[in-house]
Amino acid sequence: MLKLPAGSARDPQYKLTAHQCTQIERSVIGSQLELRDEALAGDTPDRRLDVDTGQTPLPMAPDTKAASGNLEFDHLNLWIHQDVLEKLETWDHLRRSAGAVVQRLAAHGRTSVVKGCSGANRGWRRSPLGGNAGMQFYLWWTVHGNRHVNGVDGLRPSDIVVRDIRHHDDHGPLLSGERSDYLHNPSPPEIDDEVGSPWTAEQLGFVDDDHPVRVVLGQPGSGKTTALWKAVEARAGHRVLYLTWSRELTSYADEHFRAFAPREVDVDAYDFATFLGEICGTDFERRSVAESRAIFREAVDRTALGHVDLGVWRNHEDALFAEVRAELFGAVVPGQSDLERLGALVRLTDDAYRRRRKDAIGAKPVASGLKVAKALRPETIEHVFPELVAATTAADLLRAGLIPEGFASYDRVVVDEIQDLTLLETSVVVEYCRAIAHEIDRAPWLLFAGDDGQTVRPSGFDWGAVNDLLARRIHPPRKFPLAGNLRCPTRVADVVERASQRYVELGKPQRPTKQLREAGGRDVDAQIFHVAVSQHDASALLQRLKELENVAVVCPESDVPTWVPEALRDVVLTSADAKGLEYQAVCVLDPGRFLMRLGEAEMVVRDTARLEEHMRRTAIDRLRVALSRPTETLVFVDVDADETTLMFSRYLLGDAARYEPEDLVEHLVDAETTVEERVDRRINEARALVGERPARAWQRADQAVKLLGDPDLPNGVSDNEIRHRARTTLLATAARLLVDGVPEDVRVYDVTEAASFAAADLDSPVAGDQRRGERADLRPDRGASHTGDTTIPPSINQQAFEELEAWSESANKGATAPFGLLDATLALGDQGDWLRSALLLVAQTLRRAVQDQASAPDEARHYDGNVEGWLSLTAYPGDIPREARRLRMTAVEALMAEDAESADRVLTKIVPEETSLMARVREAQGRFEEAAQAFERAEMPTDALRVWRLAGQWEQAVRLANGTERDDLEWLGDVQRAVDRRPTGLDERLTPGERERLKRVVGRATEA
Repeated sequence: MLKLPAGSARDPQYKLTAHQCTQIERSVIGSQLELRDEALAGDTPDRRLDVDTGQTPLPMAPDTKAASGNLEFDHLNLWIHQDVLEKLETWDHLRRSAGAVVQRLAAHGRTSVVKGCSGANRGWRRSPLGGNAGMQFYLWWTVHGNRHVNGVDGLRPSDIVVRDIRHHDDHGPLLSGERSDYLHNPSPPEIDDEVGSPWTAEQLGFVDDDHPVRVVLGQPGSGKTTALWKAVEARAGHRVLYLTWSRELTSYADEHFRAFAPREVDVDAYDFATFLGEICGTDFERRSVAESRAIFREAVDRTALGHVDLGVWRNHEDALFAEVRAELFGAVVPGQSDLERLGALVRLTDDAYRRRRKDAIGAKPVASGLKVAKALRPETIEHVFPELVAATTAADLLRAGLIPEGFASYDRVVVDEIQDLTLLETSVVVEYCRAIAHEIDRAPWLLFAGDDGQTVRPSGFDWGAVNDLLARRIHPPRKFPLAGNLRCPTRVADVVERASQRYVELGKPQRPTKQLREAGGRDVDAQIFHVAVSQHDASALLQRLKELENVAVVCPESDVPTWVPEALRDVVLTSADAKGLEYQAVCVLDPGRFLMRLGEAEMVVRDTARLEEHMRRTAIDRLRVALSRPTETLVFVDVDADETTLMFSRYLLGDAARYEPEDLVEHLVDAETTVEERVDRRINEARALVGERPARAWQRADQAVKLLGDPDLPNGVSDNEIRHRARTTLLATAARLLVDGVPEDVRVYDVTEAASFAAADLDSPVAGDQRRGERADLRPDRGASHTGDTTIPPSINQQAFEELEAWSESANKGATAPFGLLDATLALGDQGDWLRSALLLVAQTLRRAVQDQASAPDEARHYDGNVEGWLSLTAYPGDIPREARRLRMTAVEALMAEDAESADRVLTKIVPEETSLMARVREAQGRFEEAAQAFERAEMPTDALRVWRLAGQWEQAVRLANGTERDDLEWLGDVQRAVDRRPTGLDERLTPGERERLKRVVGRATEA
């Protein structure tokens, strides 16, 4: 792995610097890299794919949709009351939103916005469906275990009960009804038929088309991701590789496919960093753009560069970072002739970079940028861009035809959020598909989704370049634009559209693809407000907003404004943090100043203005992401703004109501907000932010658990499902922090203490609730949890967390046997998602440890355990039974000489029997006859002969002997037969002389 500088926010000890990674690359990736280097040198041309960039698309079969009758689905854990189905017949305009909400419930167990109920209805949950004017209608539902549905026979622990659709002001007591009132455990097609199909005609056009390479694109909220999912689910018999940009979105997609994919479709979901790790055979550092940018700023400091002047890039260091990442290193297409190696990276040659960028930013910026890039040492650049190091290595391996076991058998590759990949990273996907075609003589079908107006990091993304790459290397793609907006209300969609008009201020090469938009948006009447405050009042407003539910404060800047007090900085999300999330209300912080700066760029010197093109393009994208998060209310909060600044905001908002801070808070405060809603929001934020904002994620997870309270009191959470989810979320967040590195501003002790309590509480929730009243510093002891005088047996969750804690403290994780951690994770069974997800981030490290430790005599004895389970926890993509068999055989070899009994225990787990190995173990145990018999079964006569002789069984050995050895054995046989013919009572009749001579004869027979 690649390591951050000492003292950085995430600094796990087991990660290597990029330079170290380069130095030990061969030992990390092993023979694969040797083969790669030979292939690249031309020594093994038969294993190398073509390196030219000519027109070499692959022939591909049509992507035929399966007939609906040929698809078999598992039944969903849903119970839908007849009242819901009857009301949808009356309120037909709600069918699409109801279908989408029910799908989310089935896949994820919740929706993005959930409201609670109070009084007699406490325990029911409500998800908004929209309506003709605001959130008029709500779907009422709950989960198994809630008191309202305890009388419904046949409910299972994972079941969700969808009870009713009600107007927003209908809060009459709601009863569960009888089992006969429900449609229970429907299949996915039944949801579409009975509840409603959430798909638009445009989405279905993409789904139904048979073109082998398809791209779905559209504005925020247009349903690109769901269209991708539906296209996968409409085919049969495929193995699918699904890639997206974050671990959290990967988990979300995986949950959906587990519920809705046909039985004949096997989907493996990876975030892009994990995919690169699989191809390269090593884990790489997952670094946020903010971290990379900070390292880059330090590297280009005048001291660091000596006498190299930044030139026109002075005071534009962030723009230089974007330029270097996106255009010098990120714009590489492996195999082209205009590239050069720089350490572990490849970049454009000087001439190629000049040709590419001279017209875009000018000759002086190009020259200065190249000087700066050359002044930076290769290991420094590698340290700034570890993800590009990984992409470069992956592309090299794939171009050499080297695919990890299990990765050559995918029928389909699906990439979501492609706009966040550089051209180099996209090339990895392309070369991967070509490598599959080279391996099995057919290319996988390809599906992409993206919006080049939603980049949140400098990727230099351009549909034209991607289309050209696909057309040359795979197959010409077909585009499917989505014009609708399925998330945002019409008025919010109008604001997003006006923000999109800012792209015209950019040079044509920097503008995203022009996107069509249908009139209107989601069938909800949005509320749009504008608030202007002083900096002092803004801080007070943030403090008030911090406590509100379903309200997010989003900043379109790349970083939180410096004026925000330290104690409130975690309240503010950046666009990258908020991407993929939905909130009822979003307050966009200081948009006027942001918009004004975009406008000012038009008035500065042209050469300087063009330096900021990448930054301005990404800035507009970030603004659109921020604007498209609300499902109901959008608020602009301008801070210390003059009249000109306010005009920018007012133009973008359109017809917005002007509010004072007090009015805004009063409007946003929901007196009916329940403690369940407060916990629910914190759970959602913790899960969504753990990758980009780990400190904030931990804070929200910790708050969620601390808000649970006493379930028997009115201000406590009585819903056991929410209590369970809060605790598993805290554990998942703690596990992620221990694996990825605990941020500097979070105390490790606080994490481990809270996680230990949560783990113990999961298996003993009653005792955990009692413990809330005990001493606050009482941490459950290892091996047991204590509540007053009561000792609680250690929980499997607690044991698993303790194993993770111990492993995370290892100085060298790659050389540490992880068996305790892996076994504890397997013991969790269905409860283990909180830990399994974190372990995937270090899958290569764990997998290599499992593979390496098999040959270590001190550890090999563990391989009589669940080796198959260990491999599955590392998402091993190959043949798990075969690999487990190989590892156990290695372990037996390692144990045979030193611990034959342990070797025997491991041997019994090898199925089918490895006869030759069994023979050797039996020989090591001194069980010679069994060993010789096994050698014969293994058709190893020489070894069988040797061991028969060791056993003294010359009658058996003579069958296998030849030459003098056979003569020896036959003589021994004659001796044995002579002895066997000895007359009865001979001893009594022998004279002393005869007896003495017989002893001499026998002695001569056994002399050496």
